[in-house]
Amino acid sequence: MTAPDTESLSKKGGHLYSVRMRAFINDHHLSGGEDLVSRNALGERVLALLEQGLTSSKNSESLPPSLNVRIEPVPETDIVPSVLLPVYCLESGSHEETLSFLRMVLDAGFPRLTVPGKILFGHFLDILGGSDQRLSGATFILPSGKKITPEQTGVRVSHFGIVPHLRQILLKEAATHPAGAGRRFIEALQIASKIMSHPVPEIEVCVSDNPEYTTGYIALKGFGYIRLPHIKLAGKAWGGRLIGLSSEIPASLQSELSVYLSRVPVLFVDRSPLFPSENAIALLERLKKG
Repeated sequence: MTAPDTESLSKKGGHLYSVRMRAFINDHHLSGGEDLVSRNALGERVLALLEQGLTSSKNSESLPPSLNVRIEPVPETDIVPSVLLPVYCLESGSHEETLSFLRMVLDAGFPRLTVPGKILFGHFLDILGGSDQRLSGATFILPSGKKITPEQTGVRVSHFGIVPHLRQILLKEAATHPAGAGRRFIEALQIASKIMSHPVPEIEVCVSDNPEYTTGYIALKGFGYIRLPHIKLAGKAWGGRLIGLSSEIPASLQSELSVYLSRVPVLFVDRSPLFPSENAIALLERLKKG
C-alpha cells in the first residue's frame, strides 16, 4: 500500500474534506455521490457532484431537482487508508444467465462462505421482486440466516473517497474495460471495498434501484469484486444491498459495524488489478481455487 500523495492532505490543517451530495424531487431520490478531497480540489469536486445531481437519468421528466451538499473537515488522524478490491467481470448475455451464475456461486462456488448461500439468494430474489423498498441502506445476513436491518431502514455506506490520480486512472481504464460505466463503477467499487475492509463482512450482493442501470455486483472477502451484467431487467426501479457476516456478532458489534460503514472515513490510496471479462465456468473455477 502506498501513502496518500502530498496533495491529498492539507499541509496547514492536516485534514481532508468530506463532501456529499444528494439530489431529489420531493421524497424521490435521484442521485448521490461523495468523496474525500483536499482544500485545493474541493471546488472542482463539488461542481462535478452538482452536475451529477442535475443530470440524473432518474429524472425522466427533467424537473428541477433539489440538491443538498454537505461539507465537513476530516482530521488526517481519523482517515483509514485502504486498497480497492480486484475487479472481475462476468460475461453474460441475459438476466437468466447472470442469475444462474449467482446461484451457483452462493450454492457451492465459494467454499469459504459461512453465510448460507441459498438463504442469501432467496433474500436477493426478494429484492428483485420489489420487496423492502422502504429500505434506503444495506441489511445484514447472519450465518444463522437471520436478516438484520440496522437503523430500521438499513445502513448507508458513506464517508469514503479516492485519491485524485487514482480516480483518473480508473476512469481511463474503465472506458475500454468490461467494467465500464465510469463514475458508477468507481463508486460501487469503493463501497464494496470499504465493506470488505472490515473483518466481519464476508460477502456483499448489490443491485441498483436505477431503472436504466441493470448491472450489479457481488463482492467476496479474499477474492474481489465481480461485475454482474443483466442482474435485473430494465425498467425495474428496485434495488438493494445485502451484507453477509462471517459470525453471529451481538447487537453491540452490529452497531459498531454500522458506525464503521456509515461514519469512519476510508480513503483509497492504491488499487488492485482489473481482470479481463470471463464466462461463468472460468470465474467459478477461479472462485473454487480461492
